[in-house]
Amino acid sequence: MTRLWILLGVLVLQCSCKDKQDEVALTDCYFQYEYVNYAWGYQHSGFTITPAGEVYTFNRLTPWVFSTETKISSADLKKNIALSVKADTLIAISDIIYYMKLVLPASDGGLSQPVSQGADMGSLGCSVFIPEQDNTGSYRQVILNESGDWEQHNLAPEAGVLTQWLTNLRIH
Repeated sequence: MTRLWILLGVLVLQCSCKDKQDEVALTDCYFQYEYVNYAWGYQHSGFTITPAGEVYTFNRLTPWVFSTETKISSADLKKNIALSVKADTLIAISDIIYYMKLVLPASDGGLSQPVSQGADMGSLGCSVFIPEQDNTGSYRQVILNESGDWEQHNLAPEAGVLTQWLTNLRIH
């Protein structure tokens, strides 16, 4: 009987830890739509959506820190946002909550094999940045899709929903 209680306690503890991890990721995600091209002059533009639904746009004049190996520090992510322009657009919290619930399943999706589509087309992509669970204060970039010179997409169905949402926003 004691073993049953211990097993039940461990099971409850594991479930509650997972819920806390999910809760962190669901309340502190940043969505991004971005275009970058180095051919025929540097071009970089797009927008970032904060967990509060605020939208910040950026263009080639905005100093930018790109993620390294799909990681970016919290300070650099927030620096990028601080140097961007706050748009008049505000995403409804109900929408943010809905799309944040898709982030964890999308983060488990692998990427399709990259397929060459051409040259000098640049890269247009949708990503979400989720906090790392290793207490480093960094964020992991989850690529939802990329098109341009190379095309690839996240294989999770939820990533397709997130990509469609970000693409349809068309914020400038």
